[in-house]
Amino acid sequence: MKKYISSLLLLLSLSSGYAYAGPIYSFDQPGNAFTNGSWDFALNFQVLNEVTVTGLGYYADPASGAVDDNAVALYDSNRNLLASVVVDNSYDVFDFFRYVTIDALVLAPGFYQVVGVSRGDNYTWDNINHVFDPNIAYVSNSWASDFDGIANFVSGTKSDTQFGFSGPNVFIGDSTAFTGANRVPAPGSVVLLGIGLLLVGARRFI
Repeated sequence: MKKYISSLLLLLSLSSGYAYAGPIYSFDQPGNAFTNGSWDFALNFQVLNEVTVTGLGYYADPASGAVDDNAVALYDSNRNLLASVVVDNSYDVFDFFRYVTIDALVLAPGFYQVVGVSRGDNYTWDNINHVFDPNIAYVSNSWASDFDGIANFVSGTKSDTQFGFSGPNVFIGDSTAFTGANRVPAPGSVVLLGIGLLLVGARRFI
């Protein structure tokens, strides 16, 4: 019996070490669908606690699920480029966004901007139940007309209680959560399965 209890405690301790995996913001349903040309849409946000970025993504209007080779880039507050991708339709849709994996990038507490080029694709705003990850604080939105298809840093900001226009997004934590073909059971699920098996075995000795 002691053997099973020790194994159970080990699994519980391992389960507590897994970090959250998900986008820096999410919503239940998009609020609008509209386009009026190509724009650089930027989200200015603050990292409250250190996070690890594993993907950059762009909004895919659920009417079609399509994107259009949208450039997305992540900058620090000094306008240094930290990572960039081009999002196309070969990437899986995860909660209204298609994400591209990047080499794991640790963001220390501070201010950042993620910007994406709309390329005339539909964008959304006033989304339903739009929330940010607890490690992230919304600061403002920025936007500018796009002339070159490059996700350039966008100056100027507009605060918006509805979080403004949704285009680019940032994924933090385990990238297997959004990589579709490479998707694996969540670590917590694996641990719970193991705990269940241990408890079944332990009952034989009670």
